[in-house]
Amino acid sequence: MRLLNTRTLLIEDFQDDKIPSYAILSHTWRDNEVLFKDMTNAVKNIPNFKEHKVVKACDVAAARSFGALLGQSYEWIWIDTCCIDKSNSAELTEAINSMYDWYRNAGVCYVYLDDLPVHQVDCSVHLEPDLPAHQRCSGQDLSIAFQNCRWFTRGWTLQELMAPKHIFFFDKKWNFRGTKMDLIDELSQRTRISRPILLHDEPLSTVSVAQKMSWAAERHTTRVEDTAYCLLGIFGVHLSMRYGERHRAFRRLQEAIISSGSDLSVFAWKRLPSCQLPHPQSYSQPPGRDYCGVLAKEPRDFEHSGNYIKKVPSGKRSLLSLNGSLLANLQFGVEPILEEGGYRYLLPLDCQDELNQNHTSLYVRLRKCGYNEFVREDPSLILTYTRHLLDPIIPVDRYLLPDISSQPWAIARSKTPLNGLPIVDPIGQSRTHAIQLQLPPEMWLQMLDIWPAHRFDGEDRVFFLPDTNTNHDSCMARLSGGLRSEFGDRIEVNIECVFIALGWSSTSRESPPQCTLLDYSAFTSVSSEFRSEVCGWDFQRNYTLERLVYHSIPKTSSVVIRGRRSTVRVSFKVSEGPVTDKNVCGGTFWRVHFSYERINDDDDQELEASEGWIVPKV
Repeated sequence: MRLLNTRTLLIEDFQDDKIPSYAILSHTWRDNEVLFKDMTNAVKNIPNFKEHKVVKACDVAAARSFGALLGQSYEWIWIDTCCIDKSNSAELTEAINSMYDWYRNAGVCYVYLDDLPVHQVDCSVHLEPDLPAHQRCSGQDLSIAFQNCRWFTRGWTLQELMAPKHIFFFDKKWNFRGTKMDLIDELSQRTRISRPILLHDEPLSTVSVAQKMSWAAERHTTRVEDTAYCLLGIFGVHLSMRYGERHRAFRRLQEAIISSGSDLSVFAWKRLPSCQLPHPQSYSQPPGRDYCGVLAKEPRDFEHSGNYIKKVPSGKRSLLSLNGSLLANLQFGVEPILEEGGYRYLLPLDCQDELNQNHTSLYVRLRKCGYNEFVREDPSLILTYTRHLLDPIIPVDRYLLPDISSQPWAIARSKTPLNGLPIVDPIGQSRTHAIQLQLPPEMWLQMLDIWPAHRFDGEDRVFFLPDTNTNHDSCMARLSGGLRSEFGDRIEVNIECVFIALGWSSTSRESPPQCTLLDYSAFTSVSSEFRSEVCGWDFQRNYTLERLVYHSIPKTSSVVIRGRRSTVRVSFKVSEGPVTDKNVCGGTFWRVHFSYERINDDDDQELEASEGWIVPKV
């Protein structure tokens, strides 16, 4: 660490274990700053050098200006402009990663506000040593001018406010205006940071990631990358410096935060809808369904997250940045689509709104875009629910995409002219083959048994393939539902079925998929054994067909289920040929319609004769 001698104005290097007590300066950069190279040359030849803030800060630290008023004197001071050799990239990286600690370990921090005007003499405080603290910053005009200072708008000064315990503020003429404690109300009001956090009465670890990000939402830096680098100390992470990567730096910051903990509030951000952005080209996204990566583009996206406080996590989870994706092992939330029998995916944020803590939970909506891959949908929304929405299955590995710019479906969409035509969902259009399940309102999909789950989308209720590899076009789903009495007061029949389909990558009406529907209670053990066998082969079609025949699983299009007072026949019918809906699948696909009917016990309940499984000749 380099330090500047406050008496000789000479710079000296210190090893970590030999760093003396020192003061530190916080300020905003202007033109004609005194740099490291200036201090090593003829520094005193700089015009008006004696009036420069470097000299003034040294005078304050050495107690030449205020004597006993500011406490002990310091022989050494650290000033960023002249104590870092910015031409040395390794030194710059080390300095930026160490800066929060340097401010925290300083004996005192002097904040020089070069745009804070000198007010009345009685409160501008050249100060007699015994002047009471409450007189140092009196006057409403001073409070307003103080909060309007440029220092509160710069990214780097956030950590310079947070890290030091002892801070002294000075106006443009180096008049002392008060301490951090004196000005705590103005500081808290201006920064939206609570008094206990500012005064170090509570640790930063008690604050959610989203809330910390909100502190920087209205701050700016000269270099885009510095919006990330200036926050390293706030989050206790380290990064290499890569100037030129622009917003990629903020993405790397979020990935580092995720790797260091499991605070899901890092996803609790939102931005204006694409159509309302002041500069729509910043987020090049045609109208329609609004998709983006799960990570924010910049701190500004957390502008409205200042009230999001930590809550007890909803369960065990892990997050890991891996090969350009975020590997998430956690429980999703599910948002039922009652009229269609499907569900949307929600990411729990494990935080709540401080202004509305009535058993609410916050979520953001996700969209499945590939094999267990998810992106953010509706980035202008953070959803609030008062009921439990976590899915019933144990946490599984899923991939959250930080960015969609390299996704083929996103690239294709950005190149598609609008021409006044209806906007097609690019994610649905990216699928090449699919089979969709259409359920009546009384039925829904039981998520405990959907295989293969990574190729199933609950929102569109489709098993899908996103490529030309059609050998794995087999699937299995457990359907569950309830049938109420005609008066709607009780469940008369609980419906539990197992649906199996294979060969649905066919695009010919002469070769429809082969399907069957089973009574789950009658085939529980068989279906479980069958499923475990074909899972190892990733539902490869020929092997699936072989195991169906081996287990003597019938090929039927309906099943009869008896309840306490009613009997129901559940049936399905495959579309007569492939259907077209670009929002579901880019190519033609098959649609399976399920229905049910009440039947009398004395009605003929025999199942239709099975035509048997069609096994291709080898």
